[in-house]
Formats: sequence, structure tokens, C-alpha cells
Amino acid sequence: MNGHRRAVTSALLALAAGGCGYTQGSGLPARGIRTVALEVVGNETYRQRLEVELGAALARELPVASDLLLADRRRADATLKVVLQDAQERTLVVGARNDANPIASDPVREGAFSAAVWIRLVGRDGAALVERRITDRTEFRSPIGEDLTSARKELVEDLARKIALALETDV
Repeated sequence: MNGHRRAVTSALLALAAGGCGYTQGSGLPARGIRTVALEVVGNETYRQRLEVELGAALARELPVASDLLLADRRRADATLKVVLQDAQERTLVVGARNDANPIASDPVREGAFSAAVWIRLVGRDGAALVERRITDRTEFRSPIGEDLTSARKELVEDLARKIALALETDV
């Protein structure tokens, strides 16, 4: 009887977990989406060339972090459109002017760089399969050798990873 009770309990737990509203994956493979064309990333901000860096990071990250393969537009099952909508730098801690060497003091001791992108995955029929706004923020600290350039690189890599994951999950 103990084995029967365990089997019933396991079956009930499986049913309960399935009814919680959680889904596994985006369902793109079930809809026949296995290849994607990456459109040139758009940029609605004043940050020049950030879209180029994001496009290159996406091309590297999509095949690694998702089951989607890159293809040219004529052969792809869907097209990924990404638009950089916002990019901001913010000073968090201003450099101290009373350092031992005030000339060498850094005006920004700690800062942050944030960005937001709009992604849209469109099927061959023109229907939107995924639409989502994705944001990320990274911080940098000058005293340990970080700066806006290193923060920008980290932000681009994180955004590319988040975009790839957004195509894999339905959250």
C-alpha cells in the first residue's frame, strides 16, 4: 500500500505543478520556429555604435543560449527585430577632491549604465511571435579599474543573453 500511496502522491504533485501556470520554453519549436534571421539592431538613443555592439553580441549569444539557429532572411523561420530605446549613464559616487593627489582623482568613483531594448520576433507570415521590452543595468567602480567602457561591454553581453533567454521562455 505504501508504494501505491507514493505513486498517487507523485501523480497529484505532477498535476498540481502543471496547473500552476508555469510553462517550459516559448513553444517556438512546436510552431516550426527553429531558425531566425537577425535584423540590424535599431538605435533610438544618442549612444553611437551601441547597436553595432549589441548586434554582434546577439549573433554570438543566440546559438549558445537558445535552440535557435541563425539563418539568412530568405531561409529563416522568423526574423528578430531589436531596437535600442534607452541608454543612460548615471554617476553614483563623485570622486573625492581631497585625495593625496587631487589632479589624479577621478571625477566619477562609481557609476551605472542602463539600457532598454524592444524585441519583436516575427514569423514568415508577419505575425508577432514574441514582443517584449528588456532592460539591464550594470555598475562600475573606478577604484578597482572599472569604467564606462567596461560597463558598456558588460551591459551589451547581458542584454544579448537576456534577449536569447526571452526567446526561450514564456515569462
